[in-house]
Amino acid sequence: MSGISAWLLSIAGVILLGVLCEFILPEGQMNKYTKVIFSFITLFVIIYPLPKLLGREIDFSSLFLGNENSIQEDYLYDVNVSKLNALHDDLLANIEEEGVNKVRISISANVMSESLEIYEIFVDLRDIEFSQDFENKNIASAKEVIEDVVSMTPLLQNVPITYE
Repeated sequence: MSGISAWLLSIAGVILLGVLCEFILPEGQMNKYTKVIFSFITLFVIIYPLPKLLGREIDFSSLFLGNENSIQEDYLYDVNVSKLNALHDDLLANIEEEGVNKVRISISANVMSESLEIYEIFVDLRDIEFSQDFENKNIASAKEVIEDVVSMTPLLQNVPITYE
């Protein structure tokens, strides 16, 4: 009987607290919102022991903490985007070290997978410039340099390259 009396006492306490807040707060919008909030709390207090009576447990922590899968997906997304950005920056830096400048690179990848899946590399050579040390200043030699740099990167060894 102590469980039922505690339940009834908590219902009475929530209702009493709601009535006190209604008297304290002035008439207007705030009073309306307070009534709605306390009616939801009262409903929650009334319904809360029902799953235990039916022999089932309900986990209310997911309402407040969020879904664990979404937290893991957000983490994977952040990690993979960071990897992809670092990979992009390293590629550009290595290509510029070889003497080919103003190359635009975009990497097609799945950042939602457990490990970063890279599908294709798109290279834009429209604004290409060559440094003074670069021997053959033509597009074909620039493509060779880019392919060499990409093949030296372990994550990109078998990834196709598309030139624009």
